[in-house]
Amino acid sequence: MAPTITAVGNRKGGVGKSSMTGAIAWSLAMRGYQVLTLDMDPQGNLSRWLLDEVPDRTMFDVLYADQPGILGEAAVPSLFPGVWIVPAEESLGRIEVEALVAPEMRLKTAAHGSESFEGFDAVLIDMPPALGRLTLNGLIAADKVIAVTSPEAFAVQGLVAFLETVEHVRGRPHLNPDLQLEGVLVNQFDGTGEHTYQLDQIREAYGDKLLSPIVPKRTAMRDAVSAQVPLTKVGTRGAAVLQEALTELVSNVWKVN
Repeated sequence: MAPTITAVGNRKGGVGKSSMTGAIAWSLAMRGYQVLTLDMDPQGNLSRWLLDEVPDRTMFDVLYADQPGILGEAAVPSLFPGVWIVPAEESLGRIEVEALVAPEMRLKTAAHGSESFEGFDAVLIDMPPALGRLTLNGLIAADKVIAVTSPEAFAVQGLVAFLETVEHVRGRPHLNPDLQLEGVLVNQFDGTGEHTYQLDQIREAYGDKLLSPIVPKRTAMRDAVSAQVPLTKVGTRGAAVLQEALTELVSNVWKVN
């Protein structure tokens, strides 16, 4: 059976989209999943966390080639056991501006055929903080969407714009009418008055789609990314708190024990 493809995004940067993608991938891998991550962000933050160096073939090569079934050939094992990645590099940004045939359909084309995902139990797409071609590629190829936001005004504005794009893709029969919103993941919550207010606004707007639990803000996430290790290797109380939240989140969304 083909794995579920989940796109992770927000128009606003700095909300922890890439770190959530990597941390969720590791949480699934700890439960025996083989996880493929697709880095669609030219900044390559997820790739720098999961890899010592970028291999010769990247997501740019995959999309530029426009060949059915090529995606699986570019997947490489990451530093996290059980997690694989098709990495990004800065040249990926060229996809946004170059003259290409059907540029928004290229990830779906590259993933065509069961061979691309053979051996994987879950696929996560880390999308850029923008609403251009690369984001459309991710949304068109995905089965589900997780919208990540921090409880801050600009991030919530980015969330609204991103979800409007999701609805645009769902509303066009030639794009991806079967795309489903899995939910809104609130990240980096610190308990301040502003964060509490914004969380209440998010809950009012998306209550039935608000994922549980709310992920707290801890410096351990930055430490894990800097050291290129999963949260379980950081060894601090903050890392344990974050991993506990992500373990619960994965159990709720992927229904794993």
